[in-house]
Amino acid sequence: MKKWVAYFWIVALMLISVPSMGQEVEYHFGVRWSVNGVPSSLRIHNIMLNFSGTPSHLDTRLPISQYIKNGKNTINLNSWPFEYEPDSELKVSLLYWQPGKNPNTEASTAFEVVMMPGENNADPEVVFLDPGAPLQPLQNDIRFNRYEEYDTLEVNFNNRQSMPTWCWEEGDVLRDSNATRDSLAREYRRLYALFEAQDNDALMDASKTMIEELALASGESETYVRQRASFTMFFDNPNLFQLDPFPEEPMTLNLGADNRVAWLTREGVAAPIRFGHAGSDEQVSNVRLYFIQRDGQWEICR
Repeated sequence: MKKWVAYFWIVALMLISVPSMGQEVEYHFGVRWSVNGVPSSLRIHNIMLNFSGTPSHLDTRLPISQYIKNGKNTINLNSWPFEYEPDSELKVSLLYWQPGKNPNTEASTAFEVVMMPGENNADPEVVFLDPGAPLQPLQNDIRFNRYEEYDTLEVNFNNRQSMPTWCWEEGDVLRDSNATRDSLAREYRRLYALFEAQDNDALMDASKTMIEELALASGESETYVRQRASFTMFFDNPNLFQLDPFPEEPMTLNLGADNRVAWLTREGVAAPIRFGHAGSDEQVSNVRLYFIQRDGQWEICR
């Protein structure tokens, strides 16, 4: 996938140490997934974590502790080919590792699910299970759903380790309506004006909720997280990055986490705020912002 992702999303994925409220957790969590030759996207609690809109071969992992809640959790691996090959394989693994360990080399697999969608009458199968892991598959609640525009490998699992209550669990329940879309569009426009003014401090202040939670998740100071989330790389290199015009046409409202998280997209999954890359018509940096609403006010949550 040639498109870049902006810092908000990168920071949310890279900060992997997750202490619970007031104490160190025993394990951190990640997801590993692979596809061979099909377009795909990955979501947790219906919040998009990754998108590859062209056929590709992926074997990728991401830390997801900041998206894991107590009890039941859901991951969806979506795919949308015209036709699967007989050897097409979709695989999702949940990982865990101790604080201070390298998740790339020292993570353990809690369980692994494989689906062969090109085989007749195939069902997803748990091919590996660590019964002592903190994440356990809900084996009667793992399914492969075929829809008109895409298919979904839905993996439901239980988390037995105590976790913080994250902002995406606490937002008000939102209505899927034009009024919600237009209200959120006004918030995007307000933030877009800050990007136009290159006011990084104001953007970081608007990200207060996100920064506080990522500081909790990383065990780092809020000052350090604020620095990591900064947009100064874009502002300091105007010859390389150009802020795209804000879209004038109505955008698409997306809801996740039981309608408590919202974000807007324009064509496809493109973000309303993004930077074009000089000399390239294909490379862009989408500023992917995920919002909650509390007391009638929008907050950047992820």
